[in-house]
Amino acid sequence: MVDLISTDSEMVLGKFLEHGGTQTLQSYCHFVTDNIDEELYKHAIEYIRVHFNSHIDFLESLPLYYEDLHHIYVHAGLNPKYINWREQPENDFMYIKREFHQSKPRTDKLVIFGHTRTIELHESSDIWFGHGKIGIDGGCAYGMQLNCLIFDEGTYNIASIKNL
Repeated sequence: MVDLISTDSEMVLGKFLEHGGTQTLQSYCHFVTDNIDEELYKHAIEYIRVHFNSHIDFLESLPLYYEDLHHIYVHAGLNPKYINWREQPENDFMYIKREFHQSKPRTDKLVIFGHTRTIELHESSDIWFGHGKIGIDGGCAYGMQLNCLIFDEGTYNIASIKNL
């Protein structure tokens, strides 16, 4: 959404709308319907800029990853081409897929990530464990399930809400 508000990119708009963007706009703008056209879309974007600028500022201020003693939490993954994963391009933290999935991370910590539905990794919407990584995206945006992973004193506990 931040990219949508700050750019005029057709590609960003397409991805945004493909991944629940209409519903996001509806949650911010009471006047947005399921049949959004270009004029209504532009009006919604301007409405969000004016009335919810603090939300955009907050989203822009968030870090690209979070690290603790045991894990690295990241939206999409870590680029294996970088010895120091912190030096990878910002875009990789948000959008990397195949290169990350097919390699072992260059860190001793487990990498917990979303962005890729786990059904694409092991033919199940359940949490995926493998190769120094834990995938948690159960595909809830596609009517699958919402996964929850709790790490407590060295143990992982899993909860899922299915058939959303």
